[in-house]
Amino acid sequence: MTLESQSLDQVDRKLLSLLIENGRATSFALAEAIGRSATAIARRLRVLEDRGVIAGYAAQLDHAALGYPTIVHIKMTLESQRKEVLEAFEAAVSASPSVVRCDLMSGMDDYLVTVRTRDLSHFAEVHREELSHLPGVTRMESGFVLREVVKPRLPGGMLGS
Repeated sequence: MTLESQSLDQVDRKLLSLLIENGRATSFALAEAIGRSATAIARRLRVLEDRGVIAGYAAQLDHAALGYPTIVHIKMTLESQRKEVLEAFEAAVSASPSVVRCDLMSGMDDYLVTVRTRDLSHFAEVHREELSHLPGVTRMESGFVLREVVKPRLPGGMLGS
């Protein structure tokens, strides 16, 4: 448990849990669910935002409904770990429009890159037009997501539940 999460009281934890369920909930609705005044809840929200616990608010989009149901994870290995190689790769992958996530990894592979595409033929196009042009890459291994089993969520116990 981090110092940040240890300093959250039960009201803060309940507030964060409610926001995870419905990020558009009003201070009034949150206050009603928690049993506090809307003013007190609004004040807590501001404090959590100022502390960086709440990093922002965003809509959760359904990629499939938008025509991008295919998720592909690509393990990439670079020619070296030199700073300029890493920086060139990271700049290029950040500019790649189909990449929705990229993580520097430990172990055999250097990066785990995630792309969203319309279908297999669209992935072939993304591979040819975007991924194959990334600098410093010596190996790519693609894996197609067949089904999301666990959707993105907070680790168990993070909010003390």
